[in-house]
Amino acid sequence: MKVQPRTAKLFIAGVFLLILASLVFAQQAFNLELFNPTDPDGIVVSSALSALVFLVLLIFGFVLLRTLVKVWVERKQQKPGSKFKTSLLVWLVTLTLIPAICVFAYSFGLLNRNISKMFSLPVAEIFKATDENRQQWQTEHEGWARSILTHLASESELAADLEPPRIEFNLEALMVIDPSGHVDKIAAAKVISTNDIPRDVLAAIGAGNEVFMDMKTGWLGAIRIQSRDGPKVLAAVFPPLREIARTNETISGQIDSYKQLIKQQKNFRDTYMYVLVLMTVLVMFAAVWLGLFLSKRITVPIEALAEATREISAGNLSYRVAIKADDELGLLITLFNGMADRLQTTTQEVENRRHYMEVILESIPTGVISIDGEGHIHTLNGAARTMFSVEHAETLNDIFKGPDLREITALIADAEETSISREIGFVTPGRPGHSAVTAGRLATGGTVLVVEDLTEVVRAQRASAWREVARRLAHEIKNPLTPILLSAERITRNIERLPAATPRVTGVIRECVDLIVDEVSSLRNLVDEFVRFARLPTVARYPNSIRDLVDKTLALYEGRMEGVAVTLALPENLPLVLIDPMQMKRVLINLIDNALEALSDQSDKALTITGDPARDGTMVRLTIEDTGRGITTQDRERLFTPYFSTRKDGTGLGLSIVSRIIADHGGYIGAEPNPPQGTRFVIELPVCLESSLSTTNRASANR
Repeated sequence: MKVQPRTAKLFIAGVFLLILASLVFAQQAFNLELFNPTDPDGIVVSSALSALVFLVLLIFGFVLLRTLVKVWVERKQQKPGSKFKTSLLVWLVTLTLIPAICVFAYSFGLLNRNISKMFSLPVAEIFKATDENRQQWQTEHEGWARSILTHLASESELAADLEPPRIEFNLEALMVIDPSGHVDKIAAAKVISTNDIPRDVLAAIGAGNEVFMDMKTGWLGAIRIQSRDGPKVLAAVFPPLREIARTNETISGQIDSYKQLIKQQKNFRDTYMYVLVLMTVLVMFAAVWLGLFLSKRITVPIEALAEATREISAGNLSYRVAIKADDELGLLITLFNGMADRLQTTTQEVENRRHYMEVILESIPTGVISIDGEGHIHTLNGAARTMFSVEHAETLNDIFKGPDLREITALIADAEETSISREIGFVTPGRPGHSAVTAGRLATGGTVLVVEDLTEVVRAQRASAWREVARRLAHEIKNPLTPILLSAERITRNIERLPAATPRVTGVIRECVDLIVDEVSSLRNLVDEFVRFARLPTVARYPNSIRDLVDKTLALYEGRMEGVAVTLALPENLPLVLIDPMQMKRVLINLIDNALEALSDQSDKALTITGDPARDGTMVRLTIEDTGRGITTQDRERLFTPYFSTRKDGTGLGLSIVSRIIADHGGYIGAEPNPPQGTRFVIELPVCLESSLSTTNRASANR
């Protein structure tokens, strides 16, 4: 949006409005020939100009009305700057309209007063007195003419020659006319024509005794007389009084004009009132346009700033105000754009930092759960999702149940002022059996829970303790076994040398010696198990196919799985894993032996081994399922503890060794129910990738 073209349009409109007002003023205020033409061409031009003025006024009125409606609509729509624009227009129109109305009222009153004075009683009295003077002069002139004619008619006999009296009384013509219209006597000046006078006199006098009237050649007076020859008409043409006649004619014309003006008095008043209204409307036009011009210089930048604020608040931080302004609003726009630049930079830094923290939270093996003051979960990192087997949770009730929820709620309640850490053993199946949970208050309100899975740590500590016990027991038991075995063998060799020994005694001794030898052998085997548990060989990992390893292991059980339905679901495209084949074969043998032992007393015997990628392709999950008698929840928690066994003849070291081997491979092993019946062992091993070598802790912690 640009301001300059709009300003130019307003400037042109203002100049045009000024010219229009000047034309109207000049037409009414000055008696210019251009605006008061008398010839037809000038009248046409003046009419065209008046029509143009009227048309332009209509256009300006429409534009003004449209502008006011637009301002009203903008105010109804609560657009930025609309209230300021409306207030500015109202104040400008008010400040302009008040003096304009005062001038209009004063001018209207003055106009009415002047028009009333122009047609007031003194002027009418002057015209009336003038008319009375003219009539008085006419009466006196008639009396003077009557006196002359009476004097001439009173003589005993009219002279035969009328020329001397004509000259004496300075008459234009003097004549005697009989009733038939014949002129008996006549005396006339050479410059006057008397041919039509007798007829005009008789027509004018009619049945009267005298007549006085104006003629083209002068002023006529005639009276009836009685002569010797009968009744006659004596007529005289008096010389015209040209100045008096001209003055009378002028006065008559002015009186007629004055009467016409009196008839048009209302039209004059209406015309001048229309001119005043027109000038007032033009002033209002100017005030409104000036208000719009001033308001747009303020509201246009304000609207641009409001639009930019909406865009930035909606997330469009690259939006900038492009309007140019030279005053303080220009400084405000510059500062706003600078603020937007800094806000965009800061937001990008915060976003990068947030992304960095999210990457860290998703990478660490510790579970992190953040809760707001109302108990809603805001953050649940990948370790926590894997640890508690949930993908999405709204509240703590979606993660913890029963006693676990009570433990967590009590921990959060106790962490009011400072962070508190507790070791919690979750009883829900599939959750960490041993964990360290830390609860701390957030500065923004709410609580953060940090859950560290200690199951593998505790398991490793227990295994280490049991290895130390096994080492010491092997040392303490192995030392006396050799002397006992040697003594038993010596008794066997020397028993026949006893002279007094009966066959029965000899048999008993031999039986006891054989029992001692057998038990010593059993103890020696137990010591060997202790030694193997305490001194597992070092793991040598290199890429291997888990499918080939399973096939080779199952080949050892040919002929030993009668009645067992074995199912293999190992894709050929499984990635290679980093394992020690000998150690992993020992793991598979132990698990398969346990499965076959659990299936021994079952009617439905099934063994299923499956494999698939896990943890975004960084691990391979190997699952061994059976439909045996299963393992209870209490036994499942102690399953990998040394010297714990559910078999009567078991040493309790097999699964402990399996767990140790899997841990040395950087993997994970767990046991879970296999609905509807049986047990499922899940093993996760790292694939043959460089990054997978660092997944040992994460794999163990996430489970």
